[in-house]
Amino acid sequence: MPALVKDPIFIIGTERSGTNLLRLILDAHPAIAVPHPPHILKNLFALEPAYGDLSDDRRFRTLIRDVAQLVAFHAYPWGFPIDEEDVFRSATARNLVCVYFAVHDQYAAHAGKPRWCCKSTHMLRHVALVRQHRPAAKFILMVRDGRDVAVSARESIFNRYSVYHAARLWQEEQRIGMYWLDKLSEREIHCLRYEDLLAEPERTVKALCAFLGLPFQDAMLRYHETPEARTCASLSQDWRNTDKPLLRGNAGRFRQALDPKEIDLYEAIAAPELDRFGYPLCRPLHESERQRALGIPFRLHYALQEFGGLLRVQGRRIFQDRNFKQRLRKFCFLQSLKLRRDWL
Repeated sequence: MPALVKDPIFIIGTERSGTNLLRLILDAHPAIAVPHPPHILKNLFALEPAYGDLSDDRRFRTLIRDVAQLVAFHAYPWGFPIDEEDVFRSATARNLVCVYFAVHDQYAAHAGKPRWCCKSTHMLRHVALVRQHRPAAKFILMVRDGRDVAVSARESIFNRYSVYHAARLWQEEQRIGMYWLDKLSEREIHCLRYEDLLAEPERTVKALCAFLGLPFQDAMLRYHETPEARTCASLSQDWRNTDKPLLRGNAGRFRQALDPKEIDLYEAIAAPELDRFGYPLCRPLHESERQRALGIPFRLHYALQEFGGLLRVQGRRIFQDRNFKQRLRKFCFLQSLKLRRDWL
């Protein structure tokens, strides 16, 4: 039975913020195992009530089986099957989050490391739940200029495609992050800006190691040389840069990639959050506030941009990504679970 990891680490924030880069940097440390996340809580949290009374062994085993299947169908294979009986015995409570913990404890044991980190940025929405069961957990809030996130998201399967939707999502998730930055102590949460990692990688990673209570390792900045980085880069276009050194010029791309109206729209939606995290605005803050006060109505063309981006990117990935079939299997599996929930 794997040892209980009492102080796991969670990378939280918004997709396309450099979190996969940070995953590889931390995974290169000999004391931290960081799997690519199958997003267990994101995919199954809303379905948990459909399993009924989990004090019933049969129902609890069904939940564990479905979590194990979700991991098996993950687009980035973990390399070993989940031991369902071990999860049944080692889960500290009969609920989804404790099954999730037990599964990650298994991953750390398989990797031969004493501690694990989860890169599912969606755990941003489950911080309180995590702290209820693992009060010693540490959280890394990864932040990137939202306008650059919008640029990156246009060619990704992991975020929103229109500037309007990308800004709304980024604003919402930064507000949640700001809440936890204000509520938790500096021993519990650490804010790491993607731009600082690019500009001063050694200083930034050393500060992160100090937060985690671990010694800095030179290998962390050579993450791109690891087999994990090469595997990651080979699976999907979204991860193609993970086997390369830090892309120092990968900040501020929005100035060329977005047109002025798109930048104005983004800042009208999310100027206070951009300002809070130290991202200079292209227009004075009071101008964005005035535009926001007039209202930013939803328009049909934002929805059409979103749908068009979805078709364009997903269509390309059918031919570009080695793991497309695996993603499709996972999608079908999750749809079957949702149908089962609706029938119960």
